[in-house]
Amino acid sequence: MKKLFGLGKGLGSLIPQNMEIEPETRKESIFYVETNKIKANPDQPRRDFDEEGIKELSKSVRKYGVLQPLLVTKVETETPKGLEVSYQLIAGERRLRASQVAGLPQVPIIIRDEFEHKQDRLEVALIENVQRKDLNPVEEAEAYDRLAKEFGLTQKEIADKVSKSREVVANAVRLLNLPKDIRDALRAEKLSRAHAKALLAFSDGTKQREVYNQILAGGVSSKEVESMASSAKPNKKQVKKDNKFSTLEKNLSETLEAPVLIHASEKGGKIVVKFATLEDLNKIAKSIID
Repeated sequence: MKKLFGLGKGLGSLIPQNMEIEPETRKESIFYVETNKIKANPDQPRRDFDEEGIKELSKSVRKYGVLQPLLVTKVETETPKGLEVSYQLIAGERRLRASQVAGLPQVPIIIRDEFEHKQDRLEVALIENVQRKDLNPVEEAEAYDRLAKEFGLTQKEIADKVSKSREVVANAVRLLNLPKDIRDALRAEKLSRAHAKALLAFSDGTKQREVYNQILAGGVSSKEVESMASSAKPNKKQVKKDNKFSTLEKNLSETLEAPVLIHASEKGGKIVVKFATLEDLNKIAKSIID
């Protein structure tokens, strides 16, 4: 294991604030170890990795090497042959995967022994991913949820660790209340965070599903979804009217083969027909004219 000194600046942001650390004058020690001795972090909040992105990174790694060391903790195991040393990854899984694809025999690491507990590993991996904006909304929500359920952290404590407001953490966790297929669409970036948040406003699952399908068809903004959710809230004087509009919207959508929204008020209203391309507009116009 090759050792270098005086490098590794800038990793202080990965250390949770409530941990005791040495003064900033401390210099990290960087070692080079065999790539196959590093095991993935089982507490990594990120589950979805862009394989094409990994391949692109591997080209850079093959040419220039790994420029930022991986953060690991040492694992010592007693075997019949003696003490076996390996390393568990804390932060830097994309770099590790790219190094494996590139066939690098060794990678640079920084060993931190204070991350032996599960909570510490999850916190640091979460902080790194959040700071790099590497997590999709569902992964981020699941990580916050784990910190709360497994380790008893409050939303305020979680927010402090990731330098976000409590409201941001609370809104992220609420996304886990969406049906699984809608969460999967959000995870795959077929649905935006803003649209997903707006869908949470629907108390009626059927209406939520109907609007979700309209979003996938294209052309419905998150603001419009919020407006639709607000209009769908129960109102004793408007229950019949809302049901009628819902049926009309559905019938018009099927006839025109496009998302249709009806906005009504005491002074009148408007019908909005959404289209994504000029070809779609021509089809809609032809349906109306014919």
